[in-house]
Amino acid sequence: MAERIGINRSTYADYEKGKTEPPASIILRIADFFSIAVDDLLKSDIGAPLFQNKIMQLPSVFLDGLRVVTVSVDKNGRENIEFVPIQAVAGYSTSFGNPDFIQELPRLHLPNLPQGTYRAFEIAGDSMPPIHEGYIVVGRFVEHWQNLKNGKRYILVLQNDGIVFKRVVNEVSQHRKLVLYSDNSEYLPLTVSITDVLEAWELVAFVGFPKEHVQIEEVILEKLQYIEQKINLLTIRDL
Repeated sequence: MAERIGINRSTYADYEKGKTEPPASIILRIADFFSIAVDDLLKSDIGAPLFQNKIMQLPSVFLDGLRVVTVSVDKNGRENIEFVPIQAVAGYSTSFGNPDFIQELPRLHLPNLPQGTYRAFEIAGDSMPPIHEGYIVVGRFVEHWQNLKNGKRYILVLQNDGIVFKRVVNEVSQHRKLVLYSDNSEYLPLTVSITDVLEAWELVAFVGFPKEHVQIEEVILEKLQYIEQKINLLTIRDL
């Protein structure tokens, strides 16, 4: 078995005896060897039937060590997109890894999404125009801080600040921190340690429900704010 998954016998023996925990990459190899889902290795009885909306847990190496993101699947084995409405945001920040909590969230599917794990969040506030309060943003799960791209928009689950939707300046390789800023220049940038980031979801789509027609002046203002933020980003990077 150790030879088949590419490790030495003593290391695999320690896994079996419970002396050490395998990293995410080894868990994936073991699951593939036995042709079972990763969540069966982590928490379920092997051979359990596939239930509609069954909870599965996927390895994440966003922080040091093994992390999991809990999702559900439909009767065809497709991952659902869990939707986190405003009233569930506070609970999500502390229960995002709890299968019982995830099980209670509404679910949806979107066609033609690239491969990945997705989650939808309802947005509060006006810090990221043209995405306004009540809009729904859909994010793709980010497994590692190296995949956080400068200037891209992310939904971040932070240990101290809950769920935030911001653009990112990635300074982890040098300073172990992220600089988060809004497209609305009235909001000041926020600096967080990478150790405070519990989950990261890259924005891939949003659904808007505008309450009134957007005026041309608002469009111009949003474009000017975006240009100003791009200039600020260049200034931050030069610092």
